[in-house]
Amino acid sequence: MWIISKKVGVFTHYLTPTGTFTPSIDKASKFSAREMADIMAKKYGGIVEDMR
Repeated sequence: MWIISKKVGVFTHYLTPTGTFTPSIDKASKFSAREMADIMAKKYGGIVEDMR
């Protein structure tokens, strides 16, 4: 599974299904395909991370 993260100051925020970033990893959108995660990272900004 892949997630999109973005550094906001000293904190890491995660992309949610609504297209916003939140500090809660529990609410983060999880992508099974790396390609889809790459597309979303380009669209909303941020980097792709492996959840493992």
